[in-house]
Amino acid sequence: MSDLSIVEWGEPEESSYLALALEIARELDKHYPAHPWEVSFQGGALIVRHKTINAEAAAYLRREGFGMVLPKDKLDNPKEVVHSAIMAGGAMLELFGLKRGAWDGSDPKIPKDWRPRQEAGFA
Repeated sequence: MSDLSIVEWGEPEESSYLALALEIARELDKHYPAHPWEVSFQGGALIVRHKTINAEAAAYLRREGFGMVLPKDKLDNPKEVVHSAIMAGGAMLELFGLKRGAWDGSDPKIPKDWRPRQEAGFA
C-alpha cells in the first residue's frame, strides 16, 4: 500500500473525515496500486490528488493544487464517497494518459487543449 501519513490531526469533529480519508486512500491503492495518491481534508472537504499529476499540472499551468474536491455536503454517505473517489481517480488517470490499474512509473501527459495559467474548463 502507498505511504499513509497524517499531516495534521485536525479538530475532534473531523475524526470521521480522517477515517474516510484513510478508507479512500486504501481503496484508491487497491484499485490503482503504486500510484502516489494523497488524500487530505480542509474546511470539511476531502481533497484527492495524484502527486505526480499534481506536480506536472502545477509546472505546466503555473498554479498549485490540481486534484478533486469532495465537498462537505456530500460526505454523509461514506460508501458513495469512496465509490466516487475511485471513479474520479480512474478518470483522472485516463485524462492524463495513464492506465487504470498499477502504475508503471510513466509520466502523465497534459491534455492538448490546456494552456498555462488556465483557471477553468478542466474535464
